[in-house]
Formats: sequence, C-alpha cells, structure tokens
Amino acid sequence: MKRWWLLLVPFLFLCGCGGRTRHTVVAGGQGSLEGLQFIPADHSREVETDTDPEIFWLPGYEPPERFTVALRRIDEFSDIHPVRTELHRSDTNRWKLEVVGTLEEGSLYSILVRDDTRGTNKEAWFLTEKSRWRTKKPSAEPQTKEGAFEHTVVRVAPLPP
Repeated sequence: MKRWWLLLVPFLFLCGCGGRTRHTVVAGGQGSLEGLQFIPADHSREVETDTDPEIFWLPGYEPPERFTVALRRIDEFSDIHPVRTELHRSDTNRWKLEVVGTLEEGSLYSILVRDDTRGTNKEAWFLTEKSRWRTKKPSAEPQTKEGAFEHTVVRVAPLPP
C-alpha cells in the first residue's frame, strides 16, 4: 500500500495539483499596425493633387494605443520634406490627413505610421499626377489652417460602466 502513494506523489507534481496561482488576462488596447490600410493605396500613381490621404484599420484589427502619422514629400534628390496636415478622425479606427494647401504635381509622397508603443513603422508611397500643361503655382496667400508636420494619436480605453 505504501508503494501506491509513492507512485501517486510524482504524478500529482507532474499534473500541477491545483493549477497555476497566477493568471493574466489581456483585455483591449493591444492593437498594432496589422490590418492598417492607406488611401491612396501603396504604390498608387496619378493621384490628384487635391487628395487628402487617409489611414484606417480593417474590421477585426485595432490601432495601437499610441501612434504617430506623418505625410512627407520626397524630392528628386531623395531629400525628405515634411508636409503640413491637419488630422481628423472620420470614423471608427479611421483618420484623414487634410493637406494644408495642395500636393505638388509629379511628386513622390510617403504616408508614415509609427507604432509608438512597439517602435514599428508602416509606410505607403504614392505619386501625384503631372499635368501636360504648365499650371500656376499655388498662391502665396496666407493659409487659414496651420497644420502640423506629424500627429500623435493616443487612444484612451473606455471607462467601465
């Protein structure tokens, strides 16, 4: 009979007896750049100069708790020029970058989204249309909107009921 208990003790240790004493549940706020989409789509060509780019997450995906978004123009020498924009939330998990002024014709642009909680980036590139006719340069009149070169979004978890 004593041998029976000797065989049972190692079996109980292997099974864990009563289970873990600590259990962690992760609930919400753990979004990422997965499912992130861009308008205009990555590698788009002939994009109109009055376009306001957008970013959004597909259904089933959540944005990170904190992310930064910026629009940049890349010139023929590969120099990066930040573009002034205003960021507006247009729907759930959807934001519009309203360009202050217009985009330049025949230029390469980049929409950069950085997950500030994980330090990862996702980027989309697009090329604006180039007119066959010489068009007037944008007027030098002062803009009523100031805009910023980049915008940081901090998502706040809803308070419990």
